[in-house]
Amino acid sequence: MLDISVRYSNERVAFEKKISKFQAVQHKPCQIGRRIGGGARAATSAADTIANSTSFDDAAFLEAAAAKIRCSEAAEKGGAIAHQVHGAIGFTIEHILHRYSLRALAWRDDFGSESYWAVELGKMVAARGADELWPLVASR
Repeated sequence: MLDISVRYSNERVAFEKKISKFQAVQHKPCQIGRRIGGGARAATSAADTIANSTSFDDAAFLEAAAAKIRCSEAAEKGGAIAHQVHGAIGFTIEHILHRYSLRALAWRDDFGSESYWAVELGKMVAARGADELWPLVASR
């Protein structure tokens, strides 16, 4: 979605200049990239933690839930931003963007939404108590 949005913004002309030259549009690919990067870092950290753990403990749960939340949010928000860059034409059947955004939204809901995992993560943190939150987070 990021590549398609960058390419489109460099091709589309409005008010006699490419829309990629407008400051408001220039920020959009950066926002998509930031969300993708955050999700990728969270997923990599979770995979690393799980691969190096002997059991699925609270630290692994924290990493996995946080990664799911970050990646799901990236899919939703990144897709919405990509459609903004396209002036919402990406929703049409003729444009390829809808294939990527619909797939990302479907993946977002696989194995529970970010809201579900945020609640589960909150339950785990609450069960440990307030004094245990910082040591758990700081150990990551």
